Amino acid sequence: QIFDVYTLGAQRLEPETVLHHVVSPICVLCSTQTEVDFRVLCHLCLCIDISGALLGYCKFKLKYAHVSAVQVYRDLTWIYLCLRVVGPFIDTAIIMWTEVQARGGFFAVPGHIQIDDLGHHHHFAKTDFTQLYFWSMSVMDCFNLYFFLVIRTRGRLPPHVASQMERDE
Repeated sequence: QIFDVYTLGAQRLEPETVLHHVVSPICVLCSTQTEVDFRVLCHLCLCIDISGALLGYCKFKLKYAHVSAVQVYRDLTWIYLCLRVVGPFIDTAIIMWTEVQARGGFFAVPGHIQIDDLGHHHHFAKTDFTQLYFWSMSVMDCFNLYFFLVIRTRGRLPPHVASQMERDE
């Protein structure tokens, strides 16, 4: 992600890309505080790392190889669908289910209410990373779905439009 920011430069960095690059480390840091099986987290990391490497390769092909931009985007659509949408969505469901069950289930929330010194009610402990983790994973999944839809749309463009778009970027 640092490489991506460096290669794009500040003038070409889109807001959704900045958010994506900020939320990713939050997901990684918060995942270390969960009770989820290590294999699920490894699967999630492999999905993200493999798709990131393939994404970098596709960006390289778009910039330096003389190949059809539409074909690169069509290939990238399948990569994104499998490794950035379906796999992470399943992993997110497993992670959230495990974390909620570790706290007694959806209907055990009243058992987790804590009252602080000022009389404020807190559903989880202040050091609980679960809420931040749920938020960050949801944001990441939504961004990955958004990027998938953008890539799929570019893969359906007429070849001359996709090529011109790549030259303009």
